Amino acid sequence: MALTLGSPTSMKSSNPTYSRGAIERLVRAHVPDGTTMTIPGVARKSLGLLVLVVASAAYTWRTAAVHGPDAVMGAASIGILGGFLVALFTCFVPTMAPVTAPVYAVLEGLAVGAISFIVNARYHGIPLQAAVATLGITGLCFALFASGRIEVSESFAEKVAIGLIGLLVVYLLSAVLQWAGVPLGSAMDQGIFGFVINALAIGLAISCLFVDFAEIESAEREKLSAKAEWYFAFSVLVTIVWLYVSILRMLRRFRR
Repeated sequence: MALTLGSPTSMKSSNPTYSRGAIERLVRAHVPDGTTMTIPGVARKSLGLLVLVVASAAYTWRTAAVHGPDAVMGAASIGILGGFLVALFTCFVPTMAPVTAPVYAVLEGLAVGAISFIVNARYHGIPLQAAVATLGITGLCFALFASGRIEVSESFAEKVAIGLIGLLVVYLLSAVLQWAGVPLGSAMDQGIFGFVINALAIGLAISCLFVDFAEIESAEREKLSAKAEWYFAFSVLVTIVWLYVSILRMLRRFRR
């Protein structure tokens, strides 16, 4: 028996990297080249991008271990800002994903490696636990979806999209308040309120994984070129990195 998430209507995505505009741009730019996008192809490219993230993160981790955290702060800043800009560009120009997706993976790895090292220095072992949990959850979500036990609907995707917008507003508000020196900004990341927001972020990231898989399945039916696999692999990576960071933050709360 399959569990339907939302009402059984046509699929739309909640992941911002899976906007209908991006998919439509991929369809319009599609030029038959004798290849066809497949789910296994997306999986292979997702794995390749994940390897790039791990390799890049290992570099910043080792550098920080040898020379101290200050030695990688610049790289971490470049990773965060550069990753955001590359991701934004990829969303608007999805046909460039074969080039920008690997660049995004390397940049995110720089940031993830530095963040993980700093957290590990204070709470030993948490990054490894977060990584195992992230891979386990991702694998479980894929297994549930691939087995047909989970069906994603348009109404579910729309609810996830609303949740994402609300979460983004909270994050932006907290950042602005902290930058302005308002105590409420820091308080929003602590206590029960901070825990609820963190738990919501994890829940939304998991929901996005299901929407991601459904969107890939839908896009496969469009018979796009295999080059489109890079865009969808990039989108899955965005969700996985977000899930990892959210779990890392949650585990840190339990160790305080």
